Amino acid sequence: MISKNTAQQIVDTVKDVCGYDINYISVNGIITASTDQKRIGDYHEIGRRAAVEGQTLEVYDDNTYEGAQKGVNIPFTYHGAVLAVIGITGEPDEVRRYARLALRIMRMLLRERDLDASRELKRAEFSYVAKALVHHEAISFEYLTDFLKVKGLDYHDPSVAVIIRLKISDRSRNITAYENRSEMLLSEIPQSLYAYDYPDKYILICSEKAFAENREKIRQMTELPANVAVGSVHSLNRIHRSYEDALLTLNASVSAYAEFDSLGIELLFSELPSYVKERFLKKALGALNQTDLDLLKAYFENNQSLKITSQDLYIHKNTLQYRLERIQQITGFDPRNVNDAAVLIAAIKLHSLMQKGSGLPADN
Repeated sequence: MISKNTAQQIVDTVKDVCGYDINYISVNGIITASTDQKRIGDYHEIGRRAAVEGQTLEVYDDNTYEGAQKGVNIPFTYHGAVLAVIGITGEPDEVRRYARLALRIMRMLLRERDLDASRELKRAEFSYVAKALVHHEAISFEYLTDFLKVKGLDYHDPSVAVIIRLKISDRSRNITAYENRSEMLLSEIPQSLYAYDYPDKYILICSEKAFAENREKIRQMTELPANVAVGSVHSLNRIHRSYEDALLTLNASVSAYAEFDSLGIELLFSELPSYVKERFLKKALGALNQTDLDLLKAYFENNQSLKITSQDLYIHKNTLQYRLERIQQITGFDPRNVNDAAVLIAAIKLHSLMQKGSGLPADN
């Protein structure tokens, strides 16, 4: 069946090319779409005959047949069945040459529609399988095995789950473009399947081998922009464990791209209640300002090297020493002492994570 909207699109497209009025006539002879709006709903006798006989019929005089004007009426066959008749109004000798063009345009439009429907069906199947796997839901083993075989995967293959969370502040702003770009990139990864998880996430499942070979391509998805979190390696039948680790990574990391296996102290904070985190920050960082935090971050990133840190911050070593002493006085923790430094490092990591969660700029 062809919807009225599609039928109207067909007649409008053909008229744009040939300039003559076009009617889309159902197999029972009713004009269901037309570039002459007042004819919609009329009975078209010659159109009905063309559909029944399966051949082109021409009319040389108006009103020779009920509801028909002079012109050419062409039955359209698709997948072995007459779907409709296209009527071109005008002198048959003038409009006849547009008959084959009309059929080609109609066939092209329907093939495009069928292709879109096929894509949607595949997308739905991918989504069903991917979500069943990551959420550890029941699914027919025979169906799953056959599906995975087509994708070049095996139920026992070592695999990873990846979460791509789109960073779109305004959901009305070009969301389709983001989704199309995401799916184009994901479809290029072999031995994989993916699903869209409303409202803003994609779930990618791929073999460990495919992930290793496409790591940089997956990392580049942060440019969409998006946050990308990679779970741990598990056999495909336990991929829900990898997905759980990817979720943890997504919430625990301040980086746009992060892998579970690269997380350290961030894991300790992932399940802590908010009030515990806030009390720890208040105790560890006290009344430090952003300049102090930036200094500590640089100091620890440079392995507590006074020389390198002072160079990075464009300050004298004595100034750096003074500011470190000031931080000790404010917090009670000495950044130069290994035990105290561990507390401050943890606090800075947590501070960055909580900035990320609040939507404030994170320290990267």
